[in-house]
Amino acid sequence: MIAAMGEELPLAGVRVLEIGGGLPAAFATRWMVGFGADVVRSEPARETLGRDEQAFLLPGKRRVGATPRELRALALAADIVVEDGEPGALAARGLDPTALRREKPSLVVASLTPFGQTGPAAGWRATNLVAHAMGGILSLTGVVPRPPLQNGFSQAWMLLGLNGFSAALAAYYGSLVHGEGDWIDLSAQECAAGMLELYGPRAAFERTEAPRLGNRVHAIWGIFKCEDGFAGVCALQRQAPAFFAMSGDPALADPRYLDPGYRLTVDVELGTHVARWFADKKKRDVLELGEKHKVPMGAVQTPLDLVHSAGLEERGFFDTVRTPSGDARVPGRPFEGLPWHVGELHGPAADTDAVRHDWLGARA
Repeated sequence: MIAAMGEELPLAGVRVLEIGGGLPAAFATRWMVGFGADVVRSEPARETLGRDEQAFLLPGKRRVGATPRELRALALAADIVVEDGEPGALAARGLDPTALRREKPSLVVASLTPFGQTGPAAGWRATNLVAHAMGGILSLTGVVPRPPLQNGFSQAWMLLGLNGFSAALAAYYGSLVHGEGDWIDLSAQECAAGMLELYGPRAAFERTEAPRLGNRVHAIWGIFKCEDGFAGVCALQRQAPAFFAMSGDPALADPRYLDPGYRLTVDVELGTHVARWFADKKKRDVLELGEKHKVPMGAVQTPLDLVHSAGLEERGFFDTVRTPSGDARVPGRPFEGLPWHVGELHGPAADTDAVRHDWLGARA
């Protein structure tokens, strides 16, 4: 959805400077530009984003090539600075966040790194996989005794960017209230650790290791092979009766299965019946049955499945972005209810003169 005529975007008028060139900063500011912020991206010395990543993360941003002096002026002209360089990288470029905030107390700086700006691991480098491991997510994936499995795509970096987006906006709105911004030091490790839900905290509290259970927790909460891929069920206790009734399997009519304690003692037996029910159905059938019977069902979607998803289409989830090499269809607004801006993908440093004029008052 593009904002309707006269409908103001939530972040209209907010100036954001993106420095660094990595995926976390680009992901954080991708949502800011979508909600209307004027995001200026200082081009890195070497582009690390692939062509598809650029089509997704950079539309709507103004891209500049700036001298060190201009970059400092842009930082002081911004409301929010988001960067994902190595610890101390900003200070090495004459952009020490503490010094910038002394000069402009309302400024918000969000620094996104693998392990934070300080501490024994601050200087360590990390890949997406390392961030998953050090944050504890790999303690939950895969089946013992096989090795842990990495989540798909670059989820650790995206998680860092998403936390950077929300933290930066929280600090920015705070600055509007009391005039004080903040320097946010956010690490991929702590963002990943925050995703462990009950397993990580419980293991720490009980001083025990949470077992890796792979894709299956128990029979009515797992993923199973179906005719054209994989599908699954996530039935809580209140939904278990509807699931068993929906299956039509006489064996699952056993009233003992409604007792969660009993189910755990016969999980393998129960899982055999559930797997048999999934085996002769297509993913589409599973989803339709779940909707009809009010049972939480899901399917493992391929990229092509997602592109043709009726639900995502109905929500207006995908944006069509104009790029120098043609139109690209990319994921768009994360949720309905707020105006959303779909911008074009500009070329590297294409907006340098315009930003100098708009932000710095320099003549083009």
